[in-house]
Amino acid sequence: MSGNEKKEVWEKRIPLLASFLLPFLLVIVICISHEVYPFGDRCILHIDMYHQYCPFFTELMHKLKTGGSIFYTWNVGLGVDFVSLYAYYLASPLNWLLIFCPQNHVIEFMTILVVLKISFAGLSFGYYLKSHFRTNYFAISLFATAYALSAFVAAYAWNIMWMDCIALAPLVILGLEKLIKEKNPLLYYVTLSVCILSNYYISIMICIFLIIWFFITWFENRESGIGAWFRFAIYSLLAGGTGAVLIIPEAIILSSSGSQNISFPDTMEWYFNIPAEVARHSAMTEVYTGRDHWPNIYCGVFAVVLLFMFFLNKEISWKKKLTRGLFVAFFLLSFANNMLDFIWHGFHFPDSLPGRQSFLYAFLLLVISYETFLYFKGNRLWHVPAAAVLGVIVFAVSYYFSEEELISGEAKWVTMVFLVGYGIILMVYFWAQDYLKEPTGKKARKKKKYYLKKENVKGYMLGAACFALLAELLLNFNLTGLGTVGRTAYVKDLENYQDVLADGKELAAEEGILFYRTEELERKTKNDAALSGYHSATQFSSLMNLDISHFYQAMGMEGGKNFYCVNGATPLLSAMLSIKYVLADNGEEANPIRTLVAQSGDTYLYENKYVLPLGFMMSEDVIEAWDYQNMGEIEAQNQLAYLLGAEDAMLTEIPSVSETGVSAIAVTEDAYIFATYEKTTVEGLTEEISDGRTKSFTKVSHGYMLDLGYCVAGNEIKIKNTNEECVKITAYQLNLDAVDAAFKTLNQQTMKITSFSDTKITGNVHVINPGRLIFSVANDDGWTLYVDGEETEPEVFGEGFISVHLEEGEHEIMLKYKTPGFMLGAAVSCGCVAIFLVLLWIRYQRKLK
Repeated sequence: MSGNEKKEVWEKRIPLLASFLLPFLLVIVICISHEVYPFGDRCILHIDMYHQYCPFFTELMHKLKTGGSIFYTWNVGLGVDFVSLYAYYLASPLNWLLIFCPQNHVIEFMTILVVLKISFAGLSFGYYLKSHFRTNYFAISLFATAYALSAFVAAYAWNIMWMDCIALAPLVILGLEKLIKEKNPLLYYVTLSVCILSNYYISIMICIFLIIWFFITWFENRESGIGAWFRFAIYSLLAGGTGAVLIIPEAIILSSSGSQNISFPDTMEWYFNIPAEVARHSAMTEVYTGRDHWPNIYCGVFAVVLLFMFFLNKEISWKKKLTRGLFVAFFLLSFANNMLDFIWHGFHFPDSLPGRQSFLYAFLLLVISYETFLYFKGNRLWHVPAAAVLGVIVFAVSYYFSEEELISGEAKWVTMVFLVGYGIILMVYFWAQDYLKEPTGKKARKKKKYYLKKENVKGYMLGAACFALLAELLLNFNLTGLGTVGRTAYVKDLENYQDVLADGKELAAEEGILFYRTEELERKTKNDAALSGYHSATQFSSLMNLDISHFYQAMGMEGGKNFYCVNGATPLLSAMLSIKYVLADNGEEANPIRTLVAQSGDTYLYENKYVLPLGFMMSEDVIEAWDYQNMGEIEAQNQLAYLLGAEDAMLTEIPSVSETGVSAIAVTEDAYIFATYEKTTVEGLTEEISDGRTKSFTKVSHGYMLDLGYCVAGNEIKIKNTNEECVKITAYQLNLDAVDAAFKTLNQQTMKITSFSDTKITGNVHVINPGRLIFSVANDDGWTLYVDGEETEPEVFGEGFISVHLEEGEHEIMLKYKTPGFMLGAAVSCGCVAIFLVLLWIRYQRKLK
C-alpha cells in the first residue's frame, strides 16, 4: 500500500475515531475538573451506583474469583437469586472483566466502564450516521459527541446497567435498516440480542422505537415488499428469545417484588404542559431524577436551530418532514402523558428517574440535525434568521410556562447566547454560500488578495460552529453530569471490616457454627454485606421479596417497596434472623445484650447474646395465636413474647416529652431503650445522650423503631431534628427477662446445620414437641424442601419465610435451590440461536447459488 493510499485510509477513519475520542477526552477533562480519583479524592458513585452497583459489582467479582455459585447469594438481604440479580444489574458482557480487577478498585473499574460506554455511544452513533447517510464528513464526530453527552447521559451515566443499551441503540437501528433494505439480518439480530441480554428494561423502549422506525423506513423503501415485515417479526422474536435465559428467571423473581401488580392507568393524565417541557432543551438545565416526570431531552441548542431549518429545507421531501415531525411530536407528548409514559416504560410507572426513553429522542433529533447539515444547499440565507427567531420565540414561551427551580436564569441566558451565536455563524455561512462570488474580468487579479474566498469563509464558519458546539457540550456536561462523592469516606473502613469479620468467622468455626448473619449499627448502604462479603438481613434491590418487607414493617423494622432493613430490630427479632454479630464504629456498644469480640482500627465487632440457628421450632398454637398483622409493632412483639413464655411485657412504655425540634427521655433505671414516633416528613434524627454518646438516624420517614441503645440510670436522651418540627416520640424500655424467656423457648428445638453452601443446606433437628420448623430464609420460588429424604411442600411463616410442620422425633432436613425458569430460558435461548444460525446458513447458500 502506497503512502497516499495509507493516508486515504486514515482520513476515512478519522470521523469514527473522533466520534470515540472527542467524548472520551471531554469526559476525562470533566473527571479532572471534578477531581475524580486518581485526579483527586472524589468518585462518581452517584445515587444507585453508590447504593447498589458498587456492592453488586463487588459480589460478582467475588464469585468470579472464588468460584461461588452463580445461582444464589447470601450476601444480599436474607439471600437472593443471583441469576435475576445479574440480569437486572450486572448483565453487561464487559462486567466479566472484573476477574482482572484488583480487590480494592471496583470503583475505578466502574468509572472506566462509564467513560468507555459514553465514548462507545459516540462511536456507534457516528457509525450509524456514516452508514445511514453514506457520508464520511468530520461533522459526524460532532453530532456523535452530542449524542454521547446528551442530557440523558448527564442524568443517568451512573446507571451503568443502562449504558450498554445507549451505546448499542444506533447499531440496532442501523441493523433494522439493513434488514429492510439489504435483507441482511446479522447486525440486527446480534445487536438486539446483546441489548436484551445486557438490560431487558431499556431494550423494551428500544423495541418500541424500532416498531415505529420500521413503519417509517418501510414506507420510504416499499420496494422491500411484504418480506420485510416477516423478516422484522422473525428476527425480533429470535432476538427476544435469545434473551430468555435471563428474562424468564428475572420475570419470575420480579413477580414477588415491589414491581408486581402494576395495572394500566384508568384515566388519562397530563404531567405538565408541553411548552414547559420544551424548555428542557436548554443548555445548563439541571438534570432531573425525581418523581415529577420531567424528561432530560437536551442534546445541544444547535439541534433546535437545525430542527427548524430541517422543515424549511427545500431538498428534503415533505414526506420525510412529516414523518420526522410527527415522531418528534409523539415523543414530546409521550413524556407528558401518563398512558404513553406507562407504555414506553414497559407497562410500568418508573419510581423516579423519569423519561428513560429520552436517549432515543436525542437520537432522532440529532439524526434530523445531521440530515439538515448534509442538505445545507437546500436552505437559504433567510432560513437562518427565521430558524433563530423561531428558536427564541419557542424558548421564550417555554420559559414563561416553566418554573424557576427547573430552569435557572443562567440556563436561559446561556441558551439564548448560544442560539444567537449559532444564528450569526450560520448567517455568515449562508451569506458566503448564496452571495459571495469571486471577482472576474480585468480587476480580478488586483482584488484577489483582498477577496475572501467562498470556501474559506464557509470553512471558517464551520470551524467556529465546531468550537461553539464542543464548548456548549463541555460546559453543559461539566455542570450537569458526573455527580461525585468522597472516595475515602466510602472505602476507608473496608480493610478493617475484613479483619474483624475474619476474627468473627474464626470464633464461629470454633463453636462449630456454619451459618450466621452480621449486621451494622451504622451503614453506608443497605447492601454493605455485598460490599464486604458477609451474610446479612438487609438489602436494597428492585428484586427484593416484598413479603419479607411487609413482615419487617409489621415488626417495626425498616421496609419499603424495594428495600428491607433490620433498623429497629429488638433482640428477639435479631435472634430469629440469625444475626450473631454486629459491626460498629465505636467501642461503647458493649452491654447486657452484646459483647465486644474483635477490633481493627475504628471498627468494632460485637457478638449478640441472643442468636438462633437458621432453623428453629415454634409451636403451631403460638403461630395460630400470634395475630401480628392486626397489631402495632410494640403490641405484636409483646404478644409473641407472652406466647413464648414471658411473664411480663417485653417492651414497656416510659415517660418522654416531645417539643418542637427535640424530644427528651429521662432514664430512671439501667435499661435498653427503643422509641417509636408518629408519621413524619423529617428524614434525619440525632440522638444525644448526656454521657456524651451520639447516634444518627436516617430515612426516618420510612417509619421504623429507633434503637436508642443501652443507658444507665440518671442519663437523659435527647432526640433532635433540624427541621424544627415536633416529632412525637414514645419511648420503651426492654425487659431482658421477657427476652430471655422467649429466646429459651425458641432455642430448645433448633436445627443443627451439618453442611452449608450457596444452594444447598443440610441439617437435622430433634423434635420433642411437634410444631413448625421455621427458617430465616425468604420463601422464594426456587427452593425445594426435603424432610427425611422426601420432597415436602413448605408452608409460609410471617408472610414470607419458609417453614414446615414436624412431628416428634429425629428429622433430616435439606434445602436445595435452583433458579426458577433458568433451564427453560436456557433451552429457549439455545433454540433461538440455533434457528438463527440455520436461517443464516440458508441465506448464505442462496447467495452462493
